[in-house]
Parts: sequence; structure tokens; C-alpha cells
Amino acid sequence: MKAVKKERDPKMTVKKIKATLTKAQMIQTIQRFEAAAFLELKESERDYGSESNLTRQCRTRWAGINSILTELGIQQDFTLPDNQAATAIICERIAKQRTGFTISADE
Repeated sequence: MKAVKKERDPKMTVKKIKATLTKAQMIQTIQRFEAAAFLELKESERDYGSESNLTRQCRTRWAGINSILTELGIQQDFTLPDNQAATAIICERIAKQRTGFTISADE
């Protein structure tokens, strides 16, 4: 079965919708992706353990994005909500290891 080439209607035009991102917007986009991947990794470690297949996949995904940040010389944005949530998970884990108790940010 061959693909049939459709003829373009000369009356119709295709507008260019693709918006150009500024350098700052590109950096912010990469930082948001990294923060989201890092939070996903920390949630997976908390919920499934550090050696689960899902956690390994999350770690690989985050490491790839993080290597792009490093290669481009971009710093992580620790003010992003996803990074703050990941930091809270890390702090909860450390507190639990030290005291045996769970600390919640809600209290």
C-alpha cells in the first residue's frame, strides 16, 4: 500500500507557531525538568527502596538530565517546589535514621 501525497490548497497557509525560547527560558526549563526528575527519584527511593527497578530507572533519568546541567554549567534551582519537596524527603529520611522517628513537614 502506497502513501498518497495530498495536494496543498494554495489558499491555506501554515502559520509558524513555534515560539523561540530565550536563553533564560531554556535554562529554567532544564532546571524544572531536573527538579521534577530529582523529586521522582527521591519519592521512588522512599516508596520502593533504592534498589528497585523503578528507582534505577528514575536515577538514570535524573542522572541524564543532571549531566546536561553540569555540562552546560547550569546550577540547580533549589527554590523550585520540586527541589524543596525532594529536600524534605531527604531530611525525613535522615531524621528517621538518626532517631527512629518520622518527622513530617505538616506538623
